[in-house]
Formats: sequence, structure tokens, C-alpha cells
Amino acid sequence: MSQEATIRRGVRNARYAAIPNHVFEDARLSMEARWLLSYLLSKPDNWTVVLRDITNKGGCGRDKARKMIAELVEFGYAEREQHRDDGKFGSSMLVIFDEPRTMPENMAPGESVAFLPQTEMPAPVMPSPVLPAPVKPSHSNNLDSANTDCKNLREGVREAEGQESPTESLVAIDKAFWALVKDWPGFAGMPKEPARREWYLLSADERQRATERFPRWLALLKAQKKSHVPAPSTYFKEKLFDEVQPVEEAAKPTSAMAAPFGKLWNATRIAELLCPPTGVIAGPTTFDRLQIDSGKTTLAEVLDEKRMRSGWPIVNTMHERTRDRDEGRRGWVCSLGLKGAAAAFEQVHSGSDLMEAWQREHKRRGWPFPDGRLPDWVYFPPIEPDDDLDRAVAAAVDRYRDQISDYLTARSKCDHDAA
Repeated sequence: MSQEATIRRGVRNARYAAIPNHVFEDARLSMEARWLLSYLLSKPDNWTVVLRDITNKGGCGRDKARKMIAELVEFGYAEREQHRDDGKFGSSMLVIFDEPRTMPENMAPGESVAFLPQTEMPAPVMPSPVLPAPVKPSHSNNLDSANTDCKNLREGVREAEGQESPTESLVAIDKAFWALVKDWPGFAGMPKEPARREWYLLSADERQRATERFPRWLALLKAQKKSHVPAPSTYFKEKLFDEVQPVEEAAKPTSAMAAPFGKLWNATRIAELLCPPTGVIAGPTTFDRLQIDSGKTTLAEVLDEKRMRSGWPIVNTMHERTRDRDEGRRGWVCSLGLKGAAAAFEQVHSGSDLMEAWQREHKRRGWPFPDGRLPDWVYFPPIEPDDDLDRAVAAAVDRYRDQISDYLTARSKCDHDAA
């Protein structure tokens, strides 16, 4: 085998850094994190880690830069140090280490990473016959930032966006993580590190929101009969906590579970039907075309039927839930914004002429009507005295639409003229 060197180094006539081999060989770190660690270790001791500098030099976005930093923090190559000014908490700064504070699991207590197997030492490099040119002292940070002097170092200059709160420490952040996930449904059997990594990628404000809103988020899942609780890593990464209203807004409920065929339930159902159809309406099938060709139906009738069965997914789901025999007839989470209008709804007996008029009105408008056996009484908008029940029911729907016009306007998908 050839003994010719495959790594050839130039003469040392420029600045260079001495970085331990284990920095490049620690398999716990991704390649990107190893690059960042070696890049930062090549800087002067008073260098301030700035997110913008990492994105510029690494050619990556802020999220990627934060993930690399989170890796260094996770495996002990970086820590946040907090300074005090006159006894008060000051700003924090990121400190980089060339040996991790968190040792691999297969290392004996007290053993240093420096004693792990390293690559073979390169052959001695002969000194350059040319004396290196004088090297000017490097600035303590990149050109995009102000030079970092001792004062900056004391104050812990940090990037405003994406950095931790001045009152937070790594210990506090980690403690808050375990306090949040200790009772997480099913978390005992999940990998812990993905969730912990996503937790560190959140800003201080996001971590606070994630903690405060978790109980209400979990309660909302239970109210919606969700069978699966997302993992903590998903909760943090997709910021599911922002789907929950802040405490001050949540103090006044905006929705409630309504019993099927009751006032609020049917008020919500009819309000949905007053919106244009949003479901995917498929074209005629081969069977449909055979029926059309044989004269048993028409294309318009086929499309109307498909529109009725698929056009309003929420309404169709509400109907399906009323047929759930395993859990009894299940209701629906309805907006309390319709509660005032729903209060005027009147009982209609399922075997009455008025109920048949309501069924005809649904058919005339192309709306789905609850199938299956109805309860004895169902609530509908009140009608005014009229010899023609069909006309009275149509007028009742129009009055109800006018009554909830603000609600329909707020639902931007609704068109007042759709019905």
C-alpha cells in the first residue's frame, strides 16, 4: 500500500486554530453541529455568539441555527451563563466548551473525552522556511456586529430574537421541561430527547405559553373525544399550545357541547347549511352514468345528491354522531355566539306536518336532513302563522339567516346569498 500522505497541509503562515479531534468525531452531534462547534472554537475567547453571524457563515436559516445550538447545549458543548449587575439578573450569554460537560453514557465517571480513541496523529509538519507575516489581532465578532470589548463581555451581549429570558438558566429550563412532561399521557414509553430538543428550540415566551396552556389544551382534546394525544415533541414543534386561547380570553367560554337535536345543536347545523358547500363533490360514477343513460335519473339529480351528501362535511359529521349507538347519540361542540338566536327555537314533533315541511325545505335547498329515527321532539326556528307551512318554514329560515348575519360574516367562508 502506498505510504504517500493523503492529507497535505500548507505552511503555517496564517491564523489557524487548534481544535481537539473529538470535536469532529463525537457521533452524538450532527455534521452541522460539529461544523458550528469547530467554527466557534476557532474564534477568540471573547467572541460573542450571535445568531445572525451563524446564519451568514453557515448559509442557513434561523431555525437551523437554533437547532445546531440546541444540539451543542444538549450534549454539553454549550451553556448559557447569566450575569448579575448590582445584585440583579443581567443578560445571558452562550459559552462554548471544547470538551462536553455531558459525558457519553459509555464513559467511566471522571473520564475525559480527550481520552476517547482518536484518529492517528498526522506526520510531523516541517516548519515553513518562510516566516509568517504578522497577523493583526482579530476583532471579537463578525463585521455585522459592533466590536465586542470587555464591557460587552461583562454585559453578555446577545441576539434579541431567539435568546433566552435574562431570568432563565439552563437548569430552570430543564426543570420546567420535566415538570411539564412528567404526567404527559403515554410519555413514559416515548423517546425523551426529541421532545427535550424541541423544548430548547422554543423561545422563553413560547415555553411559558406551552406550560400555561397545556391543561386547557388537554381538556379540549378530551372534550372533543380525541383518542390520541400528540407527543410533546409535536406539541412544541407545531406550537399546538397557540391553538388554545389565552387565560383572560378563555375565562369566558366561547363554545359548549350541545346535545343533538336541541336548540344550540340545530342552530349550529342550520348556520352551517347557510354557508356555501365546502366539501369535495365527486363526479358521476360508472353506475351513475348507467342510471342516467337508462333514464332512471338525470345528471342534475346525481350531482344534487352528491352535493347534499358531501357538500357540508361538518353537518354530515353531526348527523353521523347522532347515530353512534356505542356511546349513545353524541352532541357537537357549538359556538355560544349562536346561543341568543337559538333561544327562540321551538319544538317540532317528529311525526307532525310541520316536520314534513322542514324536510321538504331541506330538499328544496339541497340540504342534507338527519336520517334515521328522529327523537320525538326537534328544535327549529320559530314560524309565523301562515296557511302554507312550506312558505312559513322558508320565511323562518330567511329570518334566522338575517338574525345571525354578523355570525355568518365573521365566518369568512359564508356567503349570505348562498341559500
